[in-house]
Amino acid sequence: MSLKLDEPFGRYELVSQLGRGGMAEVYRARLLGEAGVTKPVLIKKVLPEFATDPAFISMFINEARISATLSHGNIAQVYDFGRVGEEYFLAMEFVDGQPLHRVLKRALHAGMPSMPVPVALFIALEMCRGLHYAHTRTDAQGNPLGLVHRDISPDNVLVSYEGQVKIVDFGIAKARALRGLTTEPGIVKGKYLFFSPEQARSEEVTPHTDVWATGVVLYEMLCGRMPVEGPPHVVIPRLVRGEFPRPSEVRPGISPSLDGLVMQALAVNKQERYESSHAFADVLAEALHAAMPRFSGLSLSYFVQELFREHLKGQGRKVQVPAAFQAQMAEWRCELPTAPYKEPPSFTEPPLSSAPLAVPAPRPAPAPPAASEPLVPAPPRPSRLPLILAAGVGVTLLGTMLASLLWMRPEPPPAAKAAPPPPEPGVAPPASPPPPVEPPPVQAATAPPAEPSPAGAPPEAEPAPERASASYPVEAIRLDARNDIIDTQSVTQVLELKPGATYRLSEPEPPRDSAPLFFWLAGPGLRARDGVGVLSQKPLSVKGATALKVFALKPLPAGAPDRVVLVENAHRKERQRLTVTPGNAASTERAFELKNLDPASSYRLLLVPLGAGASTRGEQAGPLESLACARLPVEGTSSRGQQFLFREGASLQVMGATNLLCGFLDDDPSDNQGELQIRITRTSGGPAWPSPSSSHLVTPQKTGETQRLFEEALQRFDERQYDRAAILAARCLSLEPSEADCHLLAAATYAAIPGQVEKAARHYRTFLKLAPQHLLATSIRRSLAEYEEQKRQAPPAP
Repeated sequence: MSLKLDEPFGRYELVSQLGRGGMAEVYRARLLGEAGVTKPVLIKKVLPEFATDPAFISMFINEARISATLSHGNIAQVYDFGRVGEEYFLAMEFVDGQPLHRVLKRALHAGMPSMPVPVALFIALEMCRGLHYAHTRTDAQGNPLGLVHRDISPDNVLVSYEGQVKIVDFGIAKARALRGLTTEPGIVKGKYLFFSPEQARSEEVTPHTDVWATGVVLYEMLCGRMPVEGPPHVVIPRLVRGEFPRPSEVRPGISPSLDGLVMQALAVNKQERYESSHAFADVLAEALHAAMPRFSGLSLSYFVQELFREHLKGQGRKVQVPAAFQAQMAEWRCELPTAPYKEPPSFTEPPLSSAPLAVPAPRPAPAPPAASEPLVPAPPRPSRLPLILAAGVGVTLLGTMLASLLWMRPEPPPAAKAAPPPPEPGVAPPASPPPPVEPPPVQAATAPPAEPSPAGAPPEAEPAPERASASYPVEAIRLDARNDIIDTQSVTQVLELKPGATYRLSEPEPPRDSAPLFFWLAGPGLRARDGVGVLSQKPLSVKGATALKVFALKPLPAGAPDRVVLVENAHRKERQRLTVTPGNAASTERAFELKNLDPASSYRLLLVPLGAGASTRGEQAGPLESLACARLPVEGTSSRGQQFLFREGASLQVMGATNLLCGFLDDDPSDNQGELQIRITRTSGGPAWPSPSSSHLVTPQKTGETQRLFEEALQRFDERQYDRAAILAARCLSLEPSEADCHLLAAATYAAIPGQVEKAARHYRTFLKLAPQHLLATSIRRSLAEYEEQKRQAPPAP
């Protein structure tokens, strides 16, 4: 039976009941001190059904006693434990904020596909700091207490409006587990989703268990979903076997290094995880610095206040978030949507090159589009030979390309020198500033005017439209909404909708590693940006549509299973199932084709509007802020095709491609106008240099642990697991900071990760100091000199 707020409760005055669940009722209260001094606290009162169990109460008291000794900025402080009558309670620090699961839910409702990467990394970093403190606590005699939380989940992580991250309920999970309550309905509902494999096997838990759970929380923040979902009999076996997708397979834009960071925390064998929460925190701190160096607790405070602005205003509280951070929030809302398929990883954008915009070739005769298959295994494994010095290669090529482009830059025609128009209000600016001079438009050859037909002669059939194209290298390409179309008219299967109803669209069970399904909506009052999208397992709400088409950009492989899409009328709770067959695809015959890409290189793409942008449903429907693109498979290899929706302001990385088809999703270009631009930056790739053999190592025989780490890092490098190789190389250097071979391997590894050239250069410089006479020293010095020259010649960011 719940307490009444007007009843006395010892030294505490109950203010309001905040909830009931698990083992306790939760109240906001005030500690009443002498002379009218009060302190806000949180009261957790044990539910009556547990209060009569002596064994449970004994364990609860013991764990509460231990929890009360914990004093750390990332752990909610327990002030008091006691009993009023027959009511056992905990009095603990009141955190003025929100539990993490509500923050994540609010971010999704605010239009973000998931938690922004810097926010997720910062929260996980703070969690690790609190956990490491608890894991290493000792008693008065210096004996380890062996504390393990064992119940880490977004419910037990609080985020304050001041930007603090606090873990709660230390020790309660142990009391719960030892009494066999984890299997009772309603007690730990959903907690099995965070079980480590050893927990699922009922083995002894260790601090590695909390590392796993923190990795699951990070996974959910980054991807907007759990690694494994479903009932316990489905989830537990998959957790034990490690059968779940990597983050990059769920959310477009996850970089290889971040992908590997999460997967190491989720290693099935606990010995392969981070050895401690402290080690996990170190890696998270490095990733956070790479993603957003200046992100701090104040940034998190702004983020939470902005998400809960209306809630705070409803309490009469003032919300002050700087305009710059509000612009950052708008940029985060422009991230690519979460989808159940692999997307190219994201890339931290460098300043844009000032190289000229190359004019693509005129439209050639149309070529039959190549068949596309679902997504992409890794490119064929290379030998060690082309990879050890990838950084030097990337640095050299980058410097050479930029220098030559600057030297050959032509004078643009007068029409091209007009300053670009200001950005449209309400549209998030691109992550990188635009170049100071608007590049000339892509020229598309048009057919000469037809000769007039003789009087009475039947008109000749209009020739089929030709595909526009360009060949790399170009700095950017322009796509015209009137010509560069991915035509949805070829999709004949149409589902009629009621325009006044709200529908939820989803693909509940997409095949593993499958290409995405796109949708196109018809409706007289529908905004252009709402009329196209990508389906995922998470239901997407649409309103005002009269018809629905679902399709792939390219026909699915022969023999592929039918795909089932769920269409639910949200008001009438009516469900319809739309079956998408393998041949149900849009036509890409008029899509713009970017040719001559190097499959061994990676490219950063950035989509920005030109002028007022592009519209596909008339001006009244507003701009269409996305393009659909298909990456064609590389002939003669195991590479597969890839399909994605590319949004304005977002950047993405494309690898393993020779050709790219992009266009506006539409069924009738007659009312289209405007253009969008894709800016293209090559971020890695180039000729390979020979690597040293084992006989050329500076120190052939290293100390035991250093030797093991170096050999494993080298093996991971050979397997192109660059993120894992970088972590192992960093560990090697933590043991032996002056180990030249570890610096060389770290340099080559960072050079293979897009956006890490500067870090690679630092390790190369250290390597030269340690081994100035090495056989590769001359080549490395030349590459570094060219890199420095490239940085000097690069124009400052406007």
